[in-house]
Amino acid sequence: YGLSPDDYRAKWGLPPDYPMVAPNYSATRSALAKSTGLGRKPAAAPATVAKATKRKATA
Repeated sequence: YGLSPDDYRAKWGLPPDYPMVAPNYSATRSALAKSTGLGRKPAAAPATVAKATKRKATA
């Protein structure tokens, strides 16, 4: 129909919070996204401690 979600809801007399996607489909896609880590920031790499280097004594 070429309507935006808001226009579609208005045309068919649907409430403003009416979902545009079937609940089972939404739950499946959500689980898939969570399992692949989408929407999460990458884990911070552990800080590495610099090794102390030994120096030769100078005279």
